[in-house]
Amino acid sequence: MDNASAGKSLSKRLSLALGVLSAVVILAASTLVFLVLSWQVGNRMKSQADNTIVFLAQSLESPLWVLDREGAESVARATTMDANVGLLELRDIRDEVWFAHDTGKPLFITREAQIRHDGQVIGFVRLGLEDSSRRRTLAWTGLAAAAVALLVIVAQYCLARRLLRNLLRKPFMALDSLVGAYARGEYAQTDPGAYYTEFAPLVDAFLGMGQTIERQVNALAESEEKYRLIFNHSPVGIFCSTLDGELLEGNASLGNMFGYVTREEFLSATGLRVDAVYADVSQREAFLRDLEVASGALSREMIFVRRDGAQFEGMMTASIHHGADERGTLLNGVIEDVGARKQAEERLRQSEEKFSRLFRLSPDVIIVMNMTEGRIIDVNEAFSRLTGFAYHEAVGKTASELGLYATPAIRHLVRRRMQATGQIENIDFSLGCKDGKSVSCVLSSQLLSVGDEECVMAVMRDVTEFKRMQELMIQSEKMISVGGIAAGVAHEINNPLGIIMVSSQNLVQRTKPDFPKNVEAAKSIGLDMNLFDQYMRTRGLYEFIRNIQDAAVRAAEIIRHMLDFSRRSESRRTVCDLRVIIERAAHLAGNDYDLKKNYDFKRIDLVFECDENFPAISCTETEIEQVFLNLFRNAAQAMSTAQPAVTEPRIVVRMRAGTELVTVEVEDNGPGMPLEVERRAFEPFFTTKPPGVGTGLGLSVSYFIITRSHDGRMRVESRPGEGTRFIIELPNLEHGQKEEDECSHDS
Repeated sequence: MDNASAGKSLSKRLSLALGVLSAVVILAASTLVFLVLSWQVGNRMKSQADNTIVFLAQSLESPLWVLDREGAESVARATTMDANVGLLELRDIRDEVWFAHDTGKPLFITREAQIRHDGQVIGFVRLGLEDSSRRRTLAWTGLAAAAVALLVIVAQYCLARRLLRNLLRKPFMALDSLVGAYARGEYAQTDPGAYYTEFAPLVDAFLGMGQTIERQVNALAESEEKYRLIFNHSPVGIFCSTLDGELLEGNASLGNMFGYVTREEFLSATGLRVDAVYADVSQREAFLRDLEVASGALSREMIFVRRDGAQFEGMMTASIHHGADERGTLLNGVIEDVGARKQAEERLRQSEEKFSRLFRLSPDVIIVMNMTEGRIIDVNEAFSRLTGFAYHEAVGKTASELGLYATPAIRHLVRRRMQATGQIENIDFSLGCKDGKSVSCVLSSQLLSVGDEECVMAVMRDVTEFKRMQELMIQSEKMISVGGIAAGVAHEINNPLGIIMVSSQNLVQRTKPDFPKNVEAAKSIGLDMNLFDQYMRTRGLYEFIRNIQDAAVRAAEIIRHMLDFSRRSESRRTVCDLRVIIERAAHLAGNDYDLKKNYDFKRIDLVFECDENFPAISCTETEIEQVFLNLFRNAAQAMSTAQPAVTEPRIVVRMRAGTELVTVEVEDNGPGMPLEVERRAFEPFFTTKPPGVGTGLGLSVSYFIITRSHDGRMRVESRPGEGTRFIIELPNLEHGQKEEDECSHDS
């Protein structure tokens, strides 16, 4: 309160303000009174001038008419006796001045009138009233009003000053007590009593301000405590330094990062200079230059030095703070050791690179698609190789749009199982390709998350070759089983077959009409052989006997094939030119009587595609010749019965030499085989020819010759309407000789 008393007085200022306000009001009222009074005086003088000029015009009519100059002057002189008259001028009709009075003082108003007699103008009179009287009246009135106003203002100022001081002292003392308490940090205050209603909102505002300050102070203290906890326990180093490199503050993690336990230890080692922890101090200087022109914080990787001299990579993020205290501009920031993180990132990168390589280079088809729409996100190279769809053709499309479900019904089965269990393992799946073909695969799939999206990774393995080998193994097992049975069956059938063949031959011999012994035996019993021969022909008995003989010959041939099938050939192998053998088999097929009856083999275009320097092979020439003769026969018979007919029949023989094997393909452009026929093509006694046309052993014996007698492989590929291709693989003689030479050299 002493300081307040020493300052400017509010009551004095309020009193002065009230006095000034009163003065303004009084002056305004006085001005208004003055203006009204001035208007009234002016009106009165105007009325006086009008009355006087009328009086003069009437009074001077007679003297002017009779030319009584003295009478006129006396009237005019009597008028000038009025103190307000400052100008009076009398002239006759000839403009001759009869009387003139002019005081030379400023005139307030002038009037001029004509003097008439019986309507005739006989003279002129001019009157002017002075302004001095009006001014005197107004001046005295103004002085009186000013004196009254001054008296009122002084009295009001003195009275208001005393009253306002007494009225405002107590409320302001209450407010001063609140401010003093807040200054001392005592924010929990009660209402001190405002005494007047007008001060109650101000007191409430002060009390609310105190509560707000208290909350903010508490929040600030809590925030300070949190900051201190974060500062002390943060896993990254936090620092505050001056721009010239003096460390002001740092947490424990910062000290541990650089190998110091306490700030004092850092002080004793570096003198609180941060230059010692930089491998290159110029990095800090460049960072500060960039930070000064930046709008906010900057982050940069730098090389730091620990206490033991070891260097490490750190990420420093800092900003410049312009402080208001004596410390001035500061550098605040954090330092994080990113060495471990970089190692983890490198391991992650390597892991991702390995996965990417495995994904791209995997021989199995891998597809990643989202679960909601089944839209493809990524595919590997094996997918493009197997299906024919390029990467850009597949990504973004659904499996249904690409036709990957060769069997549409399996799509719902796969989707239900994925939704139920989240994975699928090794189910049979037909994968549709771009060219319309389907590939037998084994499907495995697993749910995985890509970002926030649930996806499916499907892995499909092409098992076409596996199934073919499985079928070949089953076929081989069948062949081995049938081979064991065939030997016993053949021997058992041979004995009765021999009796049938001998008996049929004897029957033919003993029914000949020209055979001497038959004629002699017929005469002895009275039989005419010619009639008997005629009877045999009429009844067709000779045809029956020939059928028996043909059937016996065919059965003997089947027995021979069965015996060949059941035992390994003991024929001697020789080094042969495989192309010569194939050409000989083609020549035999062209001279085959059975083929000529239905189809001329020579009409078939036989094309050879043979590698240069195709090697010789070790084989039994007659057996290999039989294999290719069977293939040519089957191709010719298939093309002869094709519907629609094959207009340009062709057989292509391809001969390729590999490192370990030589491959021969025999391909025709006939009707092809359905899948069920293809699977049983090498099965003994299986044939699609009409009864009596084929034995069903041609391909099975050929398969036996290649696989068991020559240690090779044989398979068939065919599609309906696309022809048939037989692939034969035989050991390369040159490769075997090289191995023998190497073994001899090693020995």
